[in-house]
Amino acid sequence: MNLEIKFRKERITLGIIISLLLLTFSVYFILKPEIFIRNVFMKILHIQILGIIGIVLFSALFFSILKLYSRRYALYITEEFIIDNSRYESLGKIEWQNISKIERIKKKSIEIFVNESVFKNRKLNLIKKFLMFMGNWNYKKSIIISSALLDCSIEELYENITKSYKNYKKTTHKNGLAQ
Repeated sequence: MNLEIKFRKERITLGIIISLLLLTFSVYFILKPEIFIRNVFMKILHIQILGIIGIVLFSALFFSILKLYSRRYALYITEEFIIDNSRYESLGKIEWQNISKIERIKKKSIEIFVNESVFKNRKLNLIKKFLMFMGNWNYKKSIIISSALLDCSIEELYENITKSYKNYKKTTHKNGLAQ
């Protein structure tokens, strides 16, 4: 079973527009902070610090969403591995043998627990590390796949991933007993 799950391009476009809008607000936080003062406790310095944080965060977010636009597929599921391209900071090809557990979390996400060796073998740049940390505080032990940008529901996604994972476990268990 080979399954390709594609992106919803209209959601990626919406993400690009929203990240640019938030980036613009962050620039205004730095250039015109007095517009945003609403009470005695907010100081110009506080607003400018928020602007700097916003510029860093939303620039990374814009760059990561923009990179998704050119990808052919978000996920590719086979009987031997899964290729995760659903985010800029995704790890790519992960073999089923390196996965220990799959759980559904929140309303639109799946958490896949992987061996630490998977992360050691990948070279990640600073933006990828930052985005991994921002999206998953347990990023050295698991990855999170969200259905927000995918062209399928979370139920379909979870079913397809767990089905392939269980099939892999069955075939390796049978092969292990036969030897």
